[in-house]
Amino acid sequence: MSKIQERIAELDKVSKKTRTVNNILWVFVFALVALAGYFAYESSVKEKEIEKLLSLSNDAKEKLALSESTTQAKFDSIIRASDADLWQQAKKINTLKAYSNYAQENPYDSIHKADLIKAVNNLLSNVGYVQYQETNGNKLYTVNTEIHLEGEYVQFKNDKAIRNGAIGINDCGADNSKRIDVINKGKTVRVNKLCEAPGSQSIWAEIAYSN
Repeated sequence: MSKIQERIAELDKVSKKTRTVNNILWVFVFALVALAGYFAYESSVKEKEIEKLLSLSNDAKEKLALSESTTQAKFDSIIRASDADLWQQAKKINTLKAYSNYAQENPYDSIHKADLIKAVNNLLSNVGYVQYQETNGNKLYTVNTEIHLEGEYVQFKNDKAIRNGAIGINDCGADNSKRIDVINKGKTVRVNKLCEAPGSQSIWAEIAYSN
């Protein structure tokens, strides 16, 4: 075989090898493209499934929230009706104990809060001054712990004269103090303010009381 023929044969071998390598590379490229397409499809499908699941989840949450809101509204309506009945009963009885029981059983009732304060003030419409503590420090009252209303509520240990001003204390009612009423032993009154006598343990109280 001549050198030219040998050279042609070598080139033909190299050419075959190159074509084989190229074919392998193309197959690899096609495989990558197909794989990329598959992953893209899978990703798209997964995204769609996730979006669908999220949509279903949001719908479920909205329906659940609506159901809870409707249930709460019905519950609040029942509570308001119950509170209204109890409030009417308290007004009908019209005593500190009745109002106290209502306030204790309905601590979060904002609807009748102003009405409750007004009703108590109307009940305790009288105002006067009584000696609250003697000059020796002896307390003439006991705190009524059964009344759960705003303010301090006390009962006097004995019948007490109610005056229009404190005796011997300035700026505590009328200067010319005189007797205007009597509060019976054990009757509950509200203490509006205290007046301390200078240089003494004597204390007078402005009280609100009912007839």
